[in-house]
Amino acid sequence: MAIYAGVSWGLVEFTAFATDEFELLPYWTRMVLVTLLLMLPSVVMLAWFHGKPGKDRDSLARTEKIGIPANVVVCAAVLWGLFGGGEPVSTTTRVTVETEEGDSITRDVIRDEFRKPTALFPFALGPGIGEDESWISYAVPEALVLDLMADDFFAPIPFYWYEPTAEARGFASVAEAPLVLKRELAQESYAAYMAVGEIDRVDDLHRVVLRLYRTSDGSLAGETTHEGADLLALVDELSGPVKTALEIPAREGIEDLPVRGRLSENDAAVEAFFKGFSRWRAREDRDAAIEYLNTATTLDPTFTVAQYTLSQVLEFSEEGAADPLTPLVAAMENLYRMPERYGFRVKADYYRLTGERDRAEAVGEMWVELHPNDLDALRNQADLQLWAADWEGRLATLDTIQRLNPLDGGVLISKAWAHMELGNDDQASALLTEYTERFPGEVRGYRRLADLHRAKGGHEKAREYLERLIVLEPLEPGWTLELAELDLDVGRFDEARAGYEQALSQARTSVMRALARKGIGNYHHRRGETADAIRAIEAGMEEETASWRFQWEGVGLILAYLEAGRADRIAALLEEWRAAYPPGQRWDADVSRLRLTMHLALETEGVNAALEAHRQAAEVVEGVGSEYYRGILLGDLGLIREREGDYSGAAESFRAAIALTPEVEFYRVAGRALRKAGRLDEAAVELEEALRLVPADPHAHFEMALVREAQGDVDGAVGHMRSALAVWETADEDFEPAREAREKLAELEAG
Repeated sequence: MAIYAGVSWGLVEFTAFATDEFELLPYWTRMVLVTLLLMLPSVVMLAWFHGKPGKDRDSLARTEKIGIPANVVVCAAVLWGLFGGGEPVSTTTRVTVETEEGDSITRDVIRDEFRKPTALFPFALGPGIGEDESWISYAVPEALVLDLMADDFFAPIPFYWYEPTAEARGFASVAEAPLVLKRELAQESYAAYMAVGEIDRVDDLHRVVLRLYRTSDGSLAGETTHEGADLLALVDELSGPVKTALEIPAREGIEDLPVRGRLSENDAAVEAFFKGFSRWRAREDRDAAIEYLNTATTLDPTFTVAQYTLSQVLEFSEEGAADPLTPLVAAMENLYRMPERYGFRVKADYYRLTGERDRAEAVGEMWVELHPNDLDALRNQADLQLWAADWEGRLATLDTIQRLNPLDGGVLISKAWAHMELGNDDQASALLTEYTERFPGEVRGYRRLADLHRAKGGHEKAREYLERLIVLEPLEPGWTLELAELDLDVGRFDEARAGYEQALSQARTSVMRALARKGIGNYHHRRGETADAIRAIEAGMEEETASWRFQWEGVGLILAYLEAGRADRIAALLEEWRAAYPPGQRWDADVSRLRLTMHLALETEGVNAALEAHRQAAEVVEGVGSEYYRGILLGDLGLIREREGDYSGAAESFRAAIALTPEVEFYRVAGRALRKAGRLDEAAVELEEALRLVPADPHAHFEMALVREAQGDVDGAVGHMRSALAVWETADEDFEPAREAREKLAELEAG
C-alpha cells in the first residue's frame, strides 16, 4: 500500500508537470488522481489476498478474480461519465499561417472554448476624484486590456460596445448602469466574466478596487485592492489577480511588460490620451478628442496607441480635420510597443488606407487564423469582404460576430445591407425591423429601411421612414436632405427645393452646407437649369474645407460644366486640385480624378484619349479590388463605346455595370444604347426600371418617348414627352434636351 501511495503521488506530480509544460488540459491531472483513487479497492484486495498463504487461499483467490474486474468496470464507467465528453487533448491547436510578406510560420493557437471573454466596464469614481478627472474611470479598464492582451486566453469586451444598449435602457452611459444591468449586458454578449471597480484618492494616493464576477450566477470570482501614487503601476499590480481569478494558466513566452511601456513614459501625454479616448468612446465628442490626442502625440510622438486612436478619430470625423494616414504611419513605426493582436489592428488599417489590398488580405487572414475569437479580427475580415463585394462570405463572418456578441446591433445593419445586395429584400427588411425594435431611438435602422424601400421603388414607404428620422432628430440636416432628394425623384419640386433650402439653413458645418448646396445644384441640374446648377456647385466648393473639397473631384454634378460647354473650367479645377493634393499621396492613383480626366478627354480629345484615361483608372481599380468602382468604370466604358457608335457594345457595358453597381443612371443609358441599336423591347425594359426607381427622371421619359414612337405607340410617346417637359418646365432657353423634347412633342401631336 505504501508503494502504491508513492507511485500514485509520482504519477500525479508528473501529470501536473506535463500539463503545465505542454499546455495540456488540467482535467488530465484530475483524471489520473480519480483513477488512482477508484482503483484503491483492487490494490487492497491484492495486498490482502497475496499475504501469508493459509487454508482459505483458494476461496480468497476466487473473490479476487471477481472483485478486481468489477472494480475495473466501475472505474471505467465513472471515468467515462466524468471525462468522456470528447474534450480535446490540449488547450491549443497548431496552425500554419502566411504573413503579409509571404513567409509561413507555425504557431500554437488557443482553442476558442478555453478563452476567457471578459466584459470591462468604466470604474466608479470616489469623492476624492475631481470632475476634471473623469477620464480615470476609463483609463484603468483600457490600460488593463492593453496589459493583458499579450495573453491569448484573455478576450476583452470593451465598455463602448454596451453604450447603445445602455442608452436604450434610459441611462446616460453604461458607466451609470447598475451592477445588475451590467451583468445582464455581459451575459447577452456571452462574456464569462465582468470586471467592475471603484477608484478614489486618499491622502494623495490612488485607491483602486477591482471585482471580477462570474456572469453565469453573479458570484464573485475575485476581488483585489491596491493603493499607490502611480495609476499605471497599479494597473500592473491588478493584472496578476485578474489572471488568477480568470484561471488563466502561467505560460512561458508571454510578454509581461509594464503597461507604461505600452503607453508612454510621459504622464501628461498619458493623461491627454485618456481624456481624448474617453471623449471619443463615451461622448462621441470628436473635436475635443482630436484636440487631446494631438496633444498626446505632440508630447510623445512614439505613443503608438494615441497615434492609432487619432487616426481612427480623424478617419470618421465629419470635419475631416487632417489626413488619418499621417498618425497611422507614426503608429506603424512604433508598433513594437503593442501586443500582437493590437498590432494586427494597426497593420490592417494601414494597408486599407494605402490601398495595398493583397497585404491587407494577408494580414486579415493571419489575424483571424491566429486569433479566431477576436471580434476585431472578424470585423476586419467582414470589411475586406465588403471591399471585395463578397456578400455571402460577409454574411457568414457577420453570423460569427453576432454569435460571439449578440449585443452588437450594428451587425444587424450590416447583415441587412448584405442581403439587400444579394436581392434578399425580405430578410433585409426583417433584420432592420428587428434593429428598430431593439433600438427605437437609434436612427440607422430607419435610414436603411428608407434606402431599402427606395431601392424597391417604394417611395411613399421610404418617405414615412425619413419623416420618422426627422422626428427623432429634427435639427439634423442630413435627413432633410434625403427627404428633399426623394421629393425631387418623385416630382414634388416645390417641396424638394424647400427641403434643400431648409437643410442649408440647418447646417452647422461647412461640410454640411456644401452638401446642401450640392443638393440645390442637383435640383437645378435635374430641371435643366444649368447656369443655376453651376452657381450652386461653385458655392459648394467655396464652402468646403481644404481636406473635404476633394469630394467634388468626382464626376457627379461637375459634368454640368461640360454640358454648358465649359470644359476649360474642368481643366482648371483639375490643375487646382493637383497643386493642392496632400503630400505623400499619389494623384495618379485616385480613381475619381482619373474618371474626371477621362470625361474631359472624351469631350475635348476624342475616344482614343478617353480610352487611355479609362485604362489608367482601370489599373488602379484592379489594384484596389473595389467591385463598386469596377461597375462605375464599366459604365464609363459604355459611354465611350456609345460615343464611337458601338451601341450594342455600350449596352453590354452598361448592363455589366448594373450587375456590379446598380445605379439608376445605368438603366437609363442602357435603354438609350439599346434604342440606338434597334433593340426596342429590351430598351423599354431598362427604361421602365429607371422610371420605377426615379419616376421624375426627365431623360428616362425622353428616351422612353422615343422608344414608344419607334414601336408605334404615339399616345405613349406623347405622355412620356410631356412628363419630361414637366420636369424641364423651367429649363434654360439654351438647354438642348428640353428644346429637342419640345420639338418632338410638337411633331407627335401634329400627327
